Amino acid sequence: MTEAEEWTPETVLRDGLDQIDLGSPSGTKFSRLEYYLGSVADIRVTRVAAIQISRAVELSGQLRRSTRVDNAEVVAVVVPLADTDRAVAELRDYLRSNETPAALLLGKDKSGWNVKWIGVQEGAAITSAGVLATFFGVPLESVVVKALKIRTRAHRLAIDDRINRMLRLSVRSSKSVMLVGPPGTGKTQLVGELIDDIGKNPESFGMGLIHDPLIVTPDESWTTRDLVGGDTVDDQGRLRFSPGHVLEAIAQDQWLVLDEANRADLDRIFGGLLTWLSGKEVMVGRVSADPKSSPIILTWGSGPRSVVVGEERLRSGSLSNEPIYYVAGTDWRLIGTYNAVDAQRVFRFGQALGRRFGHVPVSAPSASQFTTALTNRLSDSKVSEPQVSQLRVILERIYAAQGDVLDPMGPAALLDVSEYVAAGLAEPDSDLTQLVAEGYLASMGSWLSGYDGNTLGRLGVVLGAADVLGEQWAWVLDHLKALR
Repeated sequence: MTEAEEWTPETVLRDGLDQIDLGSPSGTKFSRLEYYLGSVADIRVTRVAAIQISRAVELSGQLRRSTRVDNAEVVAVVVPLADTDRAVAELRDYLRSNETPAALLLGKDKSGWNVKWIGVQEGAAITSAGVLATFFGVPLESVVVKALKIRTRAHRLAIDDRINRMLRLSVRSSKSVMLVGPPGTGKTQLVGELIDDIGKNPESFGMGLIHDPLIVTPDESWTTRDLVGGDTVDDQGRLRFSPGHVLEAIAQDQWLVLDEANRADLDRIFGGLLTWLSGKEVMVGRVSADPKSSPIILTWGSGPRSVVVGEERLRSGSLSNEPIYYVAGTDWRLIGTYNAVDAQRVFRFGQALGRRFGHVPVSAPSASQFTTALTNRLSDSKVSEPQVSQLRVILERIYAAQGDVLDPMGPAALLDVSEYVAAGLAEPDSDLTQLVAEGYLASMGSWLSGYDGNTLGRLGVVLGAADVLGEQWAWVLDHLKALR
């Protein structure tokens, strides 16, 4: 075939496929088919990617893992199987997930190769899929792309602009980032705000998709099995591999957030993740105790979405040595929060682990930043303006005194006092100063109870003043005894 007008669907497929050895591993064996499809669709051949899939159930996962479909306008999937219905379902899922904008499925039956299905993302600004559908006489299906969710946010934190920039650039440039700071500084909320910002403009972060976080809180009982995965006894009494939180997050295409990460001894349990976070592929286990069973491979992909290839083999009763790939996409991130105040009482990171993370300091806000956060919090309350002014002055004085006398502490617990007071003022004959003292004891009492009398005495110089808590400070001290 040398002239386009001589081409027919039958000759394009016969010349493009029938003489190909499908068992060949060559990555260029479909170059002739790609040339024909590009010529028919009137697009560059480099914008067409043909790829062979051996199992329909793995189709969407293998496509996301393949580097051959990067920047393709149309992907042609060659499936030498009878299971075309499952292959079509997998292709629809692939298009729904914001990947290549168009795809066609080529399957083989008794009559030879045929185009079984052509789909295009709804609203995609391309015509090549329609041209191909007309040429092959196949209806063009429009596939609705999944809506990207943006979470409803509370009032944003008041945080230093440079630290905000440092967080954004660290997450953009590093696969793993640790937010380090005292309790109550809003480290976890900052992660949520960052994800919201990415959702509004992914391109400005060098990302293509929105990824909800999987938030887990480690503890000292954690082992490598909890974090990565490992052997466990299933409901049939078999010793089988069970994915941990890292693999679970990749399977669900979520970021993994380790809240208060130093509650677990991560140096001891990180294992092969150290190698993986340096950009290398690593085996983290096998499906079963049989040394010939499928290895579990943790690796990195070239596209933004994270996928699992061969996941069904985790549950299969038949023995296979084909690998199961957990493929983290280019957008995938491991985020940790680290309570520096508690570092002496729990676990520290060793240097090898520490080097795998970018570190972002999240300090306690300045007095003006606290005032901004407090004003935002009070803006939603139904408290009268005179009472809002009085409450603002008291909490500002408390925050400043804590910063001068006590260990660093973020504003989160103290901001919660404002909500306690607002709820209390809705009741008749309530006293604002008493409510502040009660809310302060409820939110901060367990923390204050750890300090000695001398330190609390220094704090009381400010808090016991008549325009702050006055005699209510003595009431707080008296009731701290019950919390020790």
